[in-house]
Amino acid sequence: MAKPKKNTQAWAITYADMVTLLLTFFVLLLVILSEAEKQIDLEISKLLDRAQEQIESELNDKNIDVERVGKGVKITIRGKLFEQLSPNISSKYIPKIARIGELIKDTDLMQINTSVIPDSANPHFNLLNGLDKRDKELAIEIRCEGHTDDAPIPLDKRMKYETNWQLSTDRSLNVVNLMNKYAAMPLKYFSALGYGEHRPLISISSIKNKKTRREKDRLREYNRRVEIYLDAFARDKIKSNEEELIQMLGGKKRERDKTDLEKAS
Repeated sequence: MAKPKKNTQAWAITYADMVTLLLTFFVLLLVILSEAEKQIDLEISKLLDRAQEQIESELNDKNIDVERVGKGVKITIRGKLFEQLSPNISSKYIPKIARIGELIKDTDLMQINTSVIPDSANPHFNLLNGLDKRDKELAIEIRCEGHTDDAPIPLDKRMKYETNWQLSTDRSLNVVNLMNKYAAMPLKYFSALGYGEHRPLISISSIKNKKTRREKDRLREYNRRVEIYLDAFARDKIKSNEEELIQMLGGKKRERDKTDLEKAS
């Protein structure tokens, strides 16, 4: 009587089961990590929602709008904010901009102390603990963007500014300096940008198609504005160890050298 043949492929079944379990494990790990990221984003989003409420409730001005956008809060200021063809803020708006700076500083978002070890009694424990476990930190940016209309600067007024782009940059910088002066927040939070007439809310072609100067001026006034963004997001911790930073930069250089050698060969 012939002996039954041994199943020499039995190991493959065991191997396949092991690979399946490993894949399942890594999928679950990715899901857990993804959920942790979502939880951090949710906590930051709640703080931004609260910041929008805190700022808007204290501002009652027809020329100032506060809205929640993307990963931040946008404050739009319109009206005769600056002196004509000048970066100087009009006296009427100085207390308003100073107040905006103070309100931003007083938001719950700006009051979070990320330099201490997270404590379960801290109302922001979930956020701080989640950031700490993932070796991340809370990044906060206060960005000011200046916008002008499309009317070119007259030739006899171009001694200091040749373009609206230059003018809008200095205007946004003056707004930043004023907010910082009254709110006394670290300068690391601030940045200033100028876009001139290149990011209009109402297209330049629509303005030019208007028949009367009055209509054109009304639309141009709408495009003249300053937008202040209070943004918050999670980012990798900045390297504070000099040796780690040198190693990281050295590794990138070696990779570039290797790539160059491969291309040359």
